[in-house]
Amino acid sequence: MRDGITPAEGPFESGDIVHISPTVDVDGRPHRYACEVEEVHSGDSLDEHTYSVRSVVQERTLRPRFGHYDLIPSPRGYENIDALLGSRHVDGERLLGKFKRPDLEKINACLSVVDPDEDPTKDWLNELEKNDVDRINSIFAELILLYHLRTAYGRDQVVMNARIDGKGSKDFDLRVLTEEDDVWIEVMKPDYAASLPDEVGFISGDKTGNSIDNKLKKKFEDARDHAPDGAVLVLAAYLEEQITQGLEISQWLDEDYYDVGEFCDGWLTYTHLTETEIGYQSFTEAGERCRTLFDRMVAE
Repeated sequence: MRDGITPAEGPFESGDIVHISPTVDVDGRPHRYACEVEEVHSGDSLDEHTYSVRSVVQERTLRPRFGHYDLIPSPRGYENIDALLGSRHVDGERLLGKFKRPDLEKINACLSVVDPDEDPTKDWLNELEKNDVDRINSIFAELILLYHLRTAYGRDQVVMNARIDGKGSKDFDLRVLTEEDDVWIEVMKPDYAASLPDEVGFISGDKTGNSIDNKLKKKFEDARDHAPDGAVLVLAAYLEEQITQGLEISQWLDEDYYDVGEFCDGWLTYTHLTETEIGYQSFTEAGERCRTLFDRMVAE
């Protein structure tokens, strides 16, 4: 198995969720989707065990049978994900295991910058236990930004769950401390897909724009009054659909409901399909000064 992947120590059982190793071809190419073990064909050793599996998304039994070491237990076979989950079963981990193999490979890689014993990851586990795809995607939205920032600036300079004391004591997801900047970042993932109507219509800024509006007023208004001197407040919005949601944000800004700079100094929009794509817009001079911080993150 490749680095970061741990094979199952014992035989799989019927109903287990697995991924097929990318080194094994199915119909002439690697299989990306999660599978469920249908039948176990025992042998004298693990090397001789074979399994019939059914693709969860494609809803078909894959042929031929697969050897024990052709299969990755999902999600526990990914070392960094397993370390995050810990020793006990976590509600939602079976749902996480049904994500595509490339998605879990990316999450596993991003978790390389996280120390579950030192970093405050309890909120992520609480979100995972809601057993909801949108909540898992929200974890990924925060994680991928954390990964890029720590890759560029190191673990000590990028902390999680930084608190601004004040009315309600607001926690910001990430804080980046460099010699030049003190940047507080709140991550949000507008639940775009869940808000789509059954029929296709005109682009409306209401969906993504209202999500941003609510976040600014609930999190940033009080934080602006109680943040440390020199703090730069940034809203980071993970976009599920970059083109459409980008247009919605532009339309919402064009409405000019209020001065966004009174709430935050800038916002970051980013998405991840095959590569992470990042955009940054400043609303104050302080926000513009920290543009180079995000430029370096992209370069790394």
